[in-house]
Amino acid sequence: MSPSSLMDLPALRILEAHADALRAEALALPEALFVPMPSRERYTGTWRAVLLDVGPWGAEFPGVDIPHNRRLCPVATALLSRLPVASVAGYLRLDPGATLATHTDLREDDVLRAHVALVLPPEEATRWPIGRARLLDVRAPHGAKNPSEAPRLTFTVDLRVGRRVEVGELGEWG
Repeated sequence: MSPSSLMDLPALRILEAHADALRAEALALPEALFVPMPSRERYTGTWRAVLLDVGPWGAEFPGVDIPHNRRLCPVATALLSRLPVASVAGYLRLDPGATLATHTDLREDDVLRAHVALVLPPEEATRWPIGRARLLDVRAPHGAKNPSEAPRLTFTVDLRVGRRVEVGELGEWG
């Protein structure tokens, strides 16, 4: 499976087919449901999430009530039941002016992170269309920023891709 064939994963088509419903669900969520992301030293500004799965990183999110979040996110929860979820899943919001510094994360060799663009700054949306899913190997250096006046909102899920992926094989973004 080449990097281009990784972008043909059925899970990505499922996510894209439901992007409008995911966006509507995310925009309707109560503000209080979004909790700060851990590793505060990695970002400036406000980076928050509504988490639906935390995999083995539950200790990093004390007090997050996954069953409660899943009840409030029926669209995303139903989609997750159809995907080869490996660990982390949820809505991520990077508020105006926030920056996530370039970093790497630990993950298994057969796991890639899918991001679906729900709300993006205009200059980013020209390169990444709203509703489009992209893959990221979080073991490679990555980061994010939101220079706009509105929140940057994505749906994110770590997926098992069915084979070992070499670090750097996917490029910056698939």
